[in-house]
Amino acid sequence: MAPRPRPFDIVHVSSAHPWTDNRVHLRAAASAARAGYRTALVAVAAAGVGADPDWHLPDPETGVYVRRIPARRRGRRVLVSSVQVVGAALSSRAPIVHLHDPELLWALPLLRVLHRTVVYDAHEDLPEQVRGKEYLGPVARRGSTVAAHAAVALARRSRTVVAATPTIARRFRADRTVLVRNVPRLRAEDTDAPPAAARGQVAVYLGSMSRDRGIDVLTGVAASPGLPDGWRVVTAGPIDSAVDRGAFDALVDTGRIDHRGVLAPHAARDLLVTARVGLLPLLPTPAYAASIPTKLFEYLAAGLAVVATDVPLWRELLDDADCATWVPPGDPEAVVAALRRYDGDPELLRQHAEAGRALVLERFRWDHEEHVLLDLYRSLSGVSPMPETVGR
Repeated sequence: MAPRPRPFDIVHVSSAHPWTDNRVHLRAAASAARAGYRTALVAVAAAGVGADPDWHLPDPETGVYVRRIPARRRGRRVLVSSVQVVGAALSSRAPIVHLHDPELLWALPLLRVLHRTVVYDAHEDLPEQVRGKEYLGPVARRGSTVAAHAAVALARRSRTVVAATPTIARRFRADRTVLVRNVPRLRAEDTDAPPAAARGQVAVYLGSMSRDRGIDVLTGVAASPGLPDGWRVVTAGPIDSAVDRGAFDALVDTGRIDHRGVLAPHAARDLLVTARVGLLPLLPTPAYAASIPTKLFEYLAAGLAVVATDVPLWRELLDDADCATWVPPGDPEAVVAALRRYDGDPELLRQHAEAGRALVLERFRWDHEEHVLLDLYRSLSGVSPMPETVGR
């Protein structure tokens, strides 16, 4: 009989996020693996792909051992996938279990009884998410609000909460919470990219598309007769099934929108360095108004000028760097006017693009955040990472 492999040090667990997720795999888990921890990840496979029977060999890029489960619709995901990933996490024998979804919090008491140290990664402000769902009726809203606050209360029982924003962090005990912002890992490809003015006349949007995330604005920009000559809108990411895609698809058919579908993380960031301007048309719902969109910093890291909804928190983050044009929410013509300004003033485009990249280099980069996470793992495990491997 083959010897049983030694336990992992840390297992990251998600029943909702794809195994290629930027924060879960390419940042948090990858940082732990690069620091010398034997790190596992159980997360969701691409659509149509079945479950892995056991842990894969380490991912060649990140060194993380990956075990994938099938993608399922929400109902079956909560009932089936959440149990499946917790079982896989236990099979890893890792003493530190890093949960990434609120639907996994039911397992927290079980994991504690089994002497696992549980870290909960609070990606979103759950009560604020519910407050922003205007389509909910009174009964559904009340039930969702109770569930959101119950999830927060349960998460407080984890050993440590990793919060993605200061707003989220304030919902938890300060002495058991660390802030690890969701900012990009810098890439050589971004540094070596041509300046924004030398790229194609492209305004790019990267990420999920829904009404709240501004798909109507993107459609309006592409359809506007005022869009500068030669410019086009390029999008990449999944489209919410609740969206009426008629107008969007019609613009794709005419070439005014170039929709690339869902791209792998590296391919998505490669797309950014072909554009001049990044679009961030999210509506200021309670959840988005209190969030820090990762795409904003990915745009800046790629050397793009940015046209973004005027959200006070976002403006505050960038207030001392002249790198963005702020527009009223839901106003495609204001976005078009900003694109016309960049088109007619290459020097302004250059200044905004360079200022944004300098800001990311100084403040908003993953290698600044990962040390907080690695310090947490060291304090929980008593095992120090190998510093010579960090950040390679």
